[in-house]
Amino acid sequence: MSQNIFDNPTFFSGYMELRAGLNYNDLLELPEMKKLLPSLLGKRILDLGCGFGKMEEFFVKNGASEVTAVDISEKMIGEAIKKHSFSNVRYIRMDISNLNLDEEYDIVYSSLVFHYIKDFEKLMRQINSLLKKDGVLLFSQEHPLTTATVDYRGHFDDYNHFVFGDYQREGKRKGTWFVENVENYHRTISHIINTVSSFFRIEKVVEPVPSEDALRLMPRMERDFIRPTFLIVKASKQ
Repeated sequence: MSQNIFDNPTFFSGYMELRAGLNYNDLLELPEMKKLLPSLLGKRILDLGCGFGKMEEFFVKNGASEVTAVDISEKMIGEAIKKHSFSNVRYIRMDISNLNLDEEYDIVYSSLVFHYIKDFEKLMRQINSLLKKDGVLLFSQEHPLTTATVDYRGHFDDYNHFVFGDYQREGKRKGTWFVENVENYHRTISHIINTVSSFFRIEKVVEPVPSEDALRLMPRMERDFIRPTFLIVKASKQ
């Protein structure tokens, strides 16, 4: 079972406060993810790790016929139901490392979740079984240059150089983010790409860089030209 850190009250409070202000998700990751999505009109969508349901509103407003939104966190599902309830959105509390779904979807979407999953190959196999032919998988995760370090965060030194290590040593990392012992799983870029391509045809790989507007709002994002924060992969089922 995956770690359910989001139901930790301290973590949950810190995360929700982070997402309420200017943040990397809204300024860097989500704009690129939205650009890579295919037409949503009439599509059945599975959102793995839906969090507080922000994207569910986007899916519905852009014509999705049905959305199944899954998250391990009871607190996140509660927030999603409270803030983003729609007649064609179904929220399910479930560990995505053990998906128990028997439907097929046109799109499987996941934002910044897969680095929490231990068995990446199993996850890709499960997603493949849930996607229709020609269906699209679109996911983002923390970039492997970030997850590589022992505490999985990575560091900038006094000269604005990014310092990381243990890149080729894959596996579990534990670090502090709002609370101690937050678990992530580091995989090399080649491992991620090769595993995805074993089950899907890769359409695009993106390491997003901040726009001029994003830099104006959050100048420290200039560091993303030194090292990328996120890795985004779009693939399709053949």
